[in-house]
Amino acid sequence: MLKMILICISSILVTLGSASAKDVAGGEDYPLVGRYDGSVMTLYKVSDYEEQRILTKPITSADRRATGKRVNEKNSVAAAGRSIRIRYEGPDGRSPLEVARNFQSEIKAKGFELLFECRGADCSDLGGSELYFALHDESPLGNGDIHSNPGSQIFTSAKLARAEGDVYVTIYVGEFKKAPEVLIDVVETAPMDTDKIVFVDAAQMQKDITAYGRVALYGILFDFDQATIRPDSQPTLDEIVKFLGSNPDVKVIVAGHTDWKGGFDYNIELSKRRADAVVSALTGLGISTSRLRAFGAGPAAPVASNENEAGRAKNRRVELVKAE
Repeated sequence: MLKMILICISSILVTLGSASAKDVAGGEDYPLVGRYDGSVMTLYKVSDYEEQRILTKPITSADRRATGKRVNEKNSVAAAGRSIRIRYEGPDGRSPLEVARNFQSEIKAKGFELLFECRGADCSDLGGSELYFALHDESPLGNGDIHSNPGSQIFTSAKLARAEGDVYVTIYVGEFKKAPEVLIDVVETAPMDTDKIVFVDAAQMQKDITAYGRVALYGILFDFDQATIRPDSQPTLDEIVKFLGSNPDVKVIVAGHTDWKGGFDYNIELSKRRADAVVSALTGLGISTSRLRAFGAGPAAPVASNENEAGRAKNRRVELVKAE
């Protein structure tokens, strides 16, 4: 009975009632999370497909030094799919703890499993401030327009297991000018649409390089933010070997390309590491290193818009460029 009363109270405070007239244009509450009654939506962003990490442990400076990221493989789980970022302000007079506890009660009542919670300085080993920078600077959806107040912050991450695809939610509650700030991130995991880019075999490589001096390859795949070639890239690597085997005088530049997500220098370095990995794989398959040269182009040569995931997917590629 007590549990039912608490759930009912939560449903009153965290509600999907009509949006305020002050809400940002085009925004809508996420049905499985809701909003705290009386708050105003000031940010709403949606992407059809993003890859990001869900924090499940405190942020440590040691892990950051080891990985280059505040949220990394040591303190989080990976999630990919439709992504939503929502920010709410207010109402005045409510404490961050009260707001956070209401959200937790709401999502638990809807079947979410709480993965991680931290408060204040316990969120990182640098007084808690690293959590703010992680949410503000490292999200693939851009900054959350939140203010740093480590002393008041409460963070929750949770997962809802569903047959149609799991849902991950993070809820950050802080305080600014004596009113709560709430930043909600949602990832609806689902397989990315595939079979959108045609497999390129040795014969097509020959045609494209003869006609254009280069060929774009989308069958060489890497895990998110990594330079290790995935096993399902082997068919494309085998076709490159066939092409180069049939053209023993041809030398190629192996150029790695990224989208614009992340910093410019970081993407240049990542694309070079990926190109190096391809060269290493090809030499391991019998191609002479004298015929291969790795180059990291990063985001400098897009072939589509970086404003949506479909375009970014086309920009993430490996190209073979005929070298003179």
